[in-house]
Amino acid sequence: MTLPPVATAFDARQTSSLGDARIAAKATRDEDRLRGAAEGFEALFLNQILQSGRAASFGDSLTESSATQTAQSLLDSTLTEVGAGRAGLGLSEAIYRQFSAHLGGAQE
Repeated sequence: MTLPPVATAFDARQTSSLGDARIAAKATRDEDRLRGAAEGFEALFLNQILQSGRAASFGDSLTESSATQTAQSLLDSTLTEVGAGRAGLGLSEAIYRQFSAHLGGAQE
């Protein structure tokens, strides 16, 4: 089976399209990594807030034990990971907007 001449001819414009596609793919990866880092920082910040709130308790409780503390710590970690970016604080979005201008193209 032979291919038509148009399909086998080399087109120099195709290489610039490939370069543009690579640049766009890298920009998308960088944006995804930045958004993930911003959400991770927001989760860390929320976790610190929860830990500080738990540390400011008003004395010993009857249910206070190392197992309870471990469970509360795991719950806090899970809540902050799930809530980062969705909690409405806007911290991750602010971080993303601040640093996205340095990715090469200004982001709105």
